[in-house]
Amino acid sequence: MEEAIRLREEILRLQESLLEHRRQLFALQQSCLHEFQETPLARTCVKCLLTESLYY
Repeated sequence: MEEAIRLREEILRLQESLLEHRRQLFALQQSCLHEFQETPLARTCVKCLLTESLYY
């Protein structure tokens, strides 16, 4: 029982950390001066890893 509670708490901590990291990445990508590398299906910024689909 205690192990399950500890695991749930760890999952919540990791989810909060993931959300904060996603916010930081989004902010970084918004301010990046993108340098894209293109493939037939997508283009990805080599600096911030923002990816855009070229397949419509």
